[in-house]
Amino acid sequence: MEALRDKLKWLMGIRVAVVTLTLGVLIYLQIGKSTQAIPAYYGLIVATYLLTILYGLLVNRIEWLVPFAYLQIGMDIVFETVLVAITGGVESPFSLLFILSITTASALLSRKGGLAVASIASIFYGAIVDLQYYRSTYQITLFDWLPRTELLVTEIFYNLSLNLLGFIMVGYLSGTLAEKLRSTGERLEEKDRDLTGLQEFHQFVLESIDSGLFTTDPEGRLTSFNRRAEEIMGYSQAEIRGRFWWEVFAWPAPTGQSGILPAGLSHRLEEVGRRKDGTRLILAMSLAPLQARGRSAGLVGVFQDITPLKKMEEVVRRKQWLATIGELSAGLAHEIRNPLAALSGAIQVMRKDLYTTDVNRPLLDLALRETERLNGIVSDFLQYARPRPLNLKQCDLNELVQDTIQLLGQTLEYAGQIRFVRRLALDSVVAMVDPDQMRQVCWNLGLNACQAMADGGTLTVATRRVAPRVGETEGESVEIVFEDTGPGIPEEHLHKIFYPFFTTKEGGTGLGLSLVHRIMDEHKGSVLVESVLGKGTCVKLTLPITGTVAQETR
Repeated sequence: MEALRDKLKWLMGIRVAVVTLTLGVLIYLQIGKSTQAIPAYYGLIVATYLLTILYGLLVNRIEWLVPFAYLQIGMDIVFETVLVAITGGVESPFSLLFILSITTASALLSRKGGLAVASIASIFYGAIVDLQYYRSTYQITLFDWLPRTELLVTEIFYNLSLNLLGFIMVGYLSGTLAEKLRSTGERLEEKDRDLTGLQEFHQFVLESIDSGLFTTDPEGRLTSFNRRAEEIMGYSQAEIRGRFWWEVFAWPAPTGQSGILPAGLSHRLEEVGRRKDGTRLILAMSLAPLQARGRSAGLVGVFQDITPLKKMEEVVRRKQWLATIGELSAGLAHEIRNPLAALSGAIQVMRKDLYTTDVNRPLLDLALRETERLNGIVSDFLQYARPRPLNLKQCDLNELVQDTIQLLGQTLEYAGQIRFVRRLALDSVVAMVDPDQMRQVCWNLGLNACQAMADGGTLTVATRRVAPRVGETEGESVEIVFEDTGPGIPEEHLHKIFYPFFTTKEGGTGLGLSLVHRIMDEHKGSVLVESVLGKGTCVKLTLPITGTVAQETR
């Protein structure tokens, strides 16, 4: 109905323009001539303007638009009849105005409306011609207001028949055309809705998949980036449009300057990329040429962030390696410990037989000290390889951390050089842990951090609760963080720091972090190490707060 309302508004404007132009020209041509029709012309113009104003006031308020359209077109027929009557009747050139009204009715009211208006126009025009005929033939004074005609009767009826037939034919043909146009328009609208729905569905599919997806033009410039791609890379659609795709992923162009693969060739790769904020991530990507009607239209790529998966694989691989090393080395350590005990006993016996002034006594003292040190290393390794069962208790982790920091702060070697910062949770953080082993973990990490800051620095220790992520079934956990301002760990060493006997410190055994990893693994926790050269190292311990560990241990 709103479409009909808009068409009626157009009709009002066109009506004013046609009447003004037609009657204005007619008045101009009649100026200076003795005619009584000029006041009638002015009357038609004024009446048209007044009715148009009335129509304009009603068009936005009235609800019955179809009767309103018939009313307007009916008034147009009346005005056209008057104009035809005063401009020559059967000889009037303005009989063509009836055709305009008939065409308008067909456009607004379909073929039915066009034929109805054509019938009304035929009746009104036929009445004018009949009255003019009787006025000219029988000199009836009642119709003196009609102009005379000099046409013969046959000519009058010829013109009448021709116009009436034209009215009906125009009404039928224009109505048929209007219906076809309307039907075609409805089909086009339906197709447009289907196409829009298909496009929206296609867009929903692209936005819903859990993989990043992008497309490029033939030059390799990005044309689209789905929602998941934006989340992985940190760029918005507007920021990447028009850029080369390999620049966004911080890669070199894979094939020459265009970065477009040969037709029909797909490619899969795993590469290290960078997010917008510079964060390092590992991407698995599948690339394929984008074909449009047999011609290359660019490139389509699907990618995923597999950084967490790679970290998990590394953790599993490390655990398997550590377990294998532990099992193989435990027997060897026992075999070393037995002769080492015999060697230590023999040296002690020999030492008792020597005088305090004997020159060999210092050598035996040195051998005894090194034997004890070697025995300590073997004991530490056995503790790592075959740990004792956990003695789980409800412990406040804040107190464990506080005790460790207090011991380190009282150590003369670090008391004046290291600044200790505590950022402990305000509430007590209670978890099921083995207190002795957790003290060992905290001491090893704190000691490593202090030793790394030989020239002084800051050791920040924090505890905080961590809520479970959306979709995870695990409960709440707690993090213990040791962050130093030391020189950092080279990237090539990060994956080795938990290996037994791996150390970069002079005199170190390489078992401290291995023991930390084993204890955290026994507690069903995890260790995450992040380090930046020149800025320092951050070690995050994550422990479950619930009693899962205790239940599994029992």
